[in-house]
Amino acid sequence: MSRAHQRRGIALLEVIVALVIVATFGAALFSWAGQTYRTANRAVELLDEAEIERNLIELSQAINPARQPQGKLQTELYVYDWQSQALRPPVNQIRHPMGLSPYQVGLYKVSLRVLRRADQALVLQRDLQLAGHLQTRAQPTGPFGLNP
Repeated sequence: MSRAHQRRGIALLEVIVALVIVATFGAALFSWAGQTYRTANRAVELLDEAEIERNLIELSQAINPARQPQGKLQTELYVYDWQSQALRPPVNQIRHPMGLSPYQVGLYKVSLRVLRRADQALVLQRDLQLAGHLQTRAQPTGPFGLNP
């Protein structure tokens, strides 16, 4: 037999080298795909946290701790609840040039919590200082400058 007829097939060493190359590229590809998946999941978690923070900020702007010192708001996914306590006693508000306002204002410490509605697990908690107001006197009814 001539040498051309002896080299018909693929040598075992060539198959092993090809498998090592394919395995190396496959491992690198799986590692890259896993890292991409973890990064995408973390991005989704950060977006959810940012949305909850925005909702908490909006809720804190709507709360009047002098009128409603505690409360609860339920949404489809989360339960927002708050407790407040006065940091300073309420004082009469003075408006210039009209004088005494019908409101008293105070500073309150408000503890806001966000719970997951499904399992009541704590998602986020923040303590804020918010101003609160209460109407303690009747609104003036006369023209400007002639109110008692």
